[in-house]
Amino acid sequence: MPVRVNVRVVLFLTIIGFILTACDQQQMQKISTAVSAQSSAAPTFGAIVAGPTTAATTSTSVSATRTVTATRTVAPTRTPKITVTRTPTKVVTKKPTVPTPTPGPTHTPSNTPDVTPTITGTPLPTLNKDVMGIQAYGNVGDNDWAQFMDRAQFMGFAWIKFQLSWKELEPSKGQYTQQLDVIKKNIFDSGKRNFVTLISIAKAPDWARSANARGQNDGPPANSQDLIDFLSNLLQDKNIAQGNFIRAVEIWNEPNLITEWTGSPFNGGAYVQLFTPVYKALRALNPGLMILTSGLATTGDSNGSVDDRKWLQQMYGAGLPVGDPNFAIAAHPYGYANPPDARCCTSPSKGWDDHPSFFFLDTINDYHNIMVQNKDTQTKLWATEFGWPSFDGLKEGPHDTGQPAMPPNDPGLAWMTRLTEDQQAQYIIRAYQLAQMSDIASFMGPMFLWNLNFASLPGFTTAKTPSRPEAGFSVLNADTFPRQAFYLLSGSAKKQ
Repeated sequence: MPVRVNVRVVLFLTIIGFILTACDQQQMQKISTAVSAQSSAAPTFGAIVAGPTTAATTSTSVSATRTVTATRTVAPTRTPKITVTRTPTKVVTKKPTVPTPTPGPTHTPSNTPDVTPTITGTPLPTLNKDVMGIQAYGNVGDNDWAQFMDRAQFMGFAWIKFQLSWKELEPSKGQYTQQLDVIKKNIFDSGKRNFVTLISIAKAPDWARSANARGQNDGPPANSQDLIDFLSNLLQDKNIAQGNFIRAVEIWNEPNLITEWTGSPFNGGAYVQLFTPVYKALRALNPGLMILTSGLATTGDSNGSVDDRKWLQQMYGAGLPVGDPNFAIAAHPYGYANPPDARCCTSPSKGWDDHPSFFFLDTINDYHNIMVQNKDTQTKLWATEFGWPSFDGLKEGPHDTGQPAMPPNDPGLAWMTRLTEDQQAQYIIRAYQLAQMSDIASFMGPMFLWNLNFASLPGFTTAKTPSRPEAGFSVLNADTFPRQAFYLLSGSAKKQ
C-alpha cells in the first residue's frame, strides 16, 4: 500500500537535514582504517572490524567539553522518497584502554523531531527505545564518533553495539594496541550521552590459540582464561566501570561457521566449553552484567557450517545457565530480501526464500521453540544483529553528487540488489514493531540493527568496482548523510 506523506512530514525532514551536525557539501574526512571482515561459508553475513594500524589516524584525547556546531554549511536537504508499493520479496544472507578520559557534559542534539511521518498510510509506530540498539564501527576519532552518536540519538537508540576483533587489540599477552584505547574512549563518550553498550568479542589472537590453529581461519582461544583476562581488562577500566557503561557482553560471533571456529571441535558443545568458564568469571566480576551466548549464522549444514538450529540444541545439551535473569540467547535473524512478516516457504521462486533460515520471524520462532523444548521459558532472546540491505540510492562520495554505488557482483549475494531504499527502511521499522508489539514480544529482548556507518569506511562504497556487502546494510551514506531508514527511525516516536 502506498505511503502517504503530508506537508508537515516534508517540513520535518527538511528540519532534520539542517540540524544534523556534519552534512557539509564537503565529504567527511575519512579515517584510515584496516577492516577485517568475516567471510561467510554459508548464506549469512556480518562483520568484525579491526581499527587503525597507526597512531596517527585517531586521537585519544578527550575534550573537557564537546560542542556541536549548528552553523556549518549544510548539504542540500533531500526529501526522502517515501512512496512505496510494498510487495513480498526474496530473502537475504549476510556478516576494536583509553588512558583516563576526563568526563565531559552530557551531549544532546539541539532539536528533536516533532512531526510523525507515515508508513503504509498510518502513523509510524511508537517504539520502546530501551530495547533498540545499533551496531557501529567504533574505531574512529573524537569528531567522527560525536557525529555518529548524534545520528544514533536522532534515531532514538538506547544501545550501541561494538564488535571487537580480539586479535587486533591484544597482539601479545597483556600488550594492548591504541585501537583498544580508542574503543574504550568511545564507549566512555557514548555512556556520557546516556547510551549503554553491548560488547561482542571474537577472533582470538594467534598467541592464544592452539599451535595447530595458528595462521589459519579465525577461531577460539586454547585457554578460556586468556579471554577472561582480556574482557576483565575492558570491563574494569576505571572510567567505563564507574559509569557502568557496558551492560552486556556477547561471547563470540557466529561460531557455527568454520571461518570463526577453527581449531576446536566444530559443534555447539565445544562452544559451551568456552562459554561456561567465561560466563562464570564475568558473573563473579559483575553480578548484574547481561551475558549472552554468541549469535549464530542462520545457515544449514555444509563443510563450512553447522545448521544454527542444530547448534543451539547442542548448546542446550551441553548445559547453559538457564534461570539466570541476566543471561540471554543471542540470535542473528536476518531476513535476506524477505519482508519481516513473511514466513517460509509459501511460494519460493526467486531464491533465498525456500528455507526458514532466510526469514526473520522463522528464525526467531524456531529459536524460541528450541528454548521451550529445553524447559527454558524465562530466558530472553536478543537479536544482536538484524537488518536488510539495499544499494538503491547509495553513492560513492557525496550523497547528492556522487556516483551510484555498484552492488556486490557475487551471484551468491544477488538478493542484495532486490530491495529499494524505501523497502529497507520499512522492513526495519516493521521488524522493531513486531518484536515489541506482536506475539513474539513476550520473549524478545533488545534488537540491534546492523549497521550504522560501515558505508562510510574507505573502499566500502564504490562506483566503479563492486562495493563491500556491509555498505548496503548501513543507514548512513558514504558521506554519513542519512538514508531512508534514518528518517523513518528518527520520525518514529519513542517511549522508555
